[in-house]
Amino acid sequence: MQKKSECVALALTLFSKYGCKRVGMDDVAETLGISKKTLYELFENKNNLVQESITLLLNNTHEKMSGFFQLPESSSDPFTKIIHIYSVGLKELRNLSPNFLISLKKYYPIAYKSYDDFVKAIVWTYVLDLLQEAKNNGQLRSNINIKLICELFLLRINEILLPNRDFFDSYTTEELLEHLIIVPLKGIKRAN
Repeated sequence: MQKKSECVALALTLFSKYGCKRVGMDDVAETLGISKKTLYELFENKNNLVQESITLLLNNTHEKMSGFFQLPESSSDPFTKIIHIYSVGLKELRNLSPNFLISLKKYYPIAYKSYDDFVKAIVWTYVLDLLQEAKNNGQLRSNINIKLICELFLLRINEILLPNRDFFDSYTTEELLEHLIIVPLKGIKRAN
């Protein structure tokens, strides 16, 4: 029998590709090569499996985002760090099917709240702190309200991209990063 963590990882792959609603416990068990009974011995119900899958996704994403800051050669520039955070986020969003977050929000609200809380925490801790650092360093224009930038702009990226999944079909991750993050960040930077 496979470990519980392997089951969660495989379920996440299936949920990411097809959406949480479309993938049943039968599908997960069949893909794992185990019985449905064995799967239910590991997970009380599908809600628990979805929640653990979301936790794995968020932990992996957080690790990719924060791993950059641990590297000795990582930039000390706050703008470079913000761009890295959103680069990871966009790459992770690109890997999800259009149905993934929609079905998560509709059918698994507790798991979706974990996702939504994660996004908010990234903006209100990492990004806000980095913008404050840039402001303290004199890198931002003096009239910039960094909390307003976070609210109006950085928290809304999911709302722009998720309903319009053709963005991912029409543009590369680098193009989206450039136009959604880099260009606006240049707009709030102080001219040298």
